Amino acid sequence: MTLRWRLTLLVTFILTIAFLILGSLVYFLMGRYLTGSIDRSLAFRAQEVIGSIKVESSFLRQQRITLPDVNVFAAPDIFLQIVDREGFIVTRSSNLGRQTLPIRPQTLIQANQGKDFFTTEEIDNYSLRIYNVPLMLGGQTVGILQVARLLNPVKKTLGNLRQVLIFLGLLAVFIATVLGYVLARTALKPIERLTQVAAQIGEGRDLAQRVPYHGPMDEIGRLAATFNAMLGRLQKAYTRLEEAYSAQRRFVADASHELRTPLTTIRGNIDLLRKMKGADMAIQEEALADIASEAERMSRLINNLLTLARADAGLEIVRQPMDITELLHEVARQAPLLGEAAFIVRGLDSISGCQVLGNRDYLKQLLFILLDNAFKYTPGEGKIELTAKIDPKGFLLIRVKDTGIGIAPADLEHIFERFYRADTTRSSSGTGLGLAIAKWIVEQHQGEIKVESRVGEGTVFTVVLPLLQKG
Repeated sequence: MTLRWRLTLLVTFILTIAFLILGSLVYFLMGRYLTGSIDRSLAFRAQEVIGSIKVESSFLRQQRITLPDVNVFAAPDIFLQIVDREGFIVTRSSNLGRQTLPIRPQTLIQANQGKDFFTTEEIDNYSLRIYNVPLMLGGQTVGILQVARLLNPVKKTLGNLRQVLIFLGLLAVFIATVLGYVLARTALKPIERLTQVAAQIGEGRDLAQRVPYHGPMDEIGRLAATFNAMLGRLQKAYTRLEEAYSAQRRFVADASHELRTPLTTIRGNIDLLRKMKGADMAIQEEALADIASEAERMSRLINNLLTLARADAGLEIVRQPMDITELLHEVARQAPLLGEAAFIVRGLDSISGCQVLGNRDYLKQLLFILLDNAFKYTPGEGKIELTAKIDPKGFLLIRVKDTGIGIAPADLEHIFERFYRADTTRSSSGTGLGLAIAKWIVEQHQGEIKVESRVGEGTVFTVVLPLLQKG
């Protein structure tokens, strides 16, 4: 059974129970009201009769009562009867005909106790409501006045009311079912749209779709908003997954290409050595040198690939407080070995004693990646500067500036991508992974790396690192 029909039946059941309770209460109260109205009229008529009874005294100081004509107080639906204390009829209204009002032993017992009370009796398919009043003389019960009235009109009225209530109940149940179905359908319509959108997304994988909800922010509104927010997150996650998958395929293709070149060179030189057994030692040494160079290049490529693989796997660099000045001095001593260009160091004394939260090995790798690129693309007569200073905002700025060949504007936005190398540098021995690793190291240190370059004039790389605040 669908949720719509379950809600409909639930609403119908609740309204049916409510109407049954309400109808029963109306029926009960109406019966009480009509019966009470009859009881009040009987009591009033009895008081009229009692008020007309006369008490007379004889010369022997004996008292007796003189009864009025009960026919005066009778009516088509009101009957009167007076009996003595033994239950024998003294007088009765003529509208009773040959019938008499019933006298039960219990009635005589209660009357002799001086109590007035009501009873309901059935006579020849007629229901009578009887008011029994003891007639007292000298503190003793001398008779019983019975005033009766037919209950058939009350039963007929209650019967008509019962039929009306049954009809109205059935009508109310029908209306409740229809309204419950309509309300359930209206309430669940946004959920149906959610289901449709989910099905469309499942079939077409179109995560850009959203549920078109414009109602109030009730439970359905919050459900639609939550569903749309979930779709937004799924769309972003799917987009990132697609980008990662595309980058992975590109990464594998580029890695395969980069590895194929040194392997081809190594295999070619090995084949050459096999064919030239006993050949000139100079040629053999040259071939072995090529093999060693390409093997070293493959080793660097593999190490870089492993570093980036760790980064992709979510590796977080372990950092601790360290003296950045000491590291920069060490790098400055070793950097001139990277190339023939002039190397200048500036500003290290101005940052003496500054500390950063970092990893010494990775920061050293970062600096050597930038310096190696600077020496690689700067001619021997060029100049390379390593500068360090603290900016007004309290960040450490490490700048590597060269006067090399520069980078074209179209290439600047891609240089931090893996395996990307500008057309002017394709012939170099680089792998195209160094700057990608450098950017990852900087990001792991909550820093930023910037680049400025002009073709033919040189390039400036700036690393911005947060300083560790002193206690």
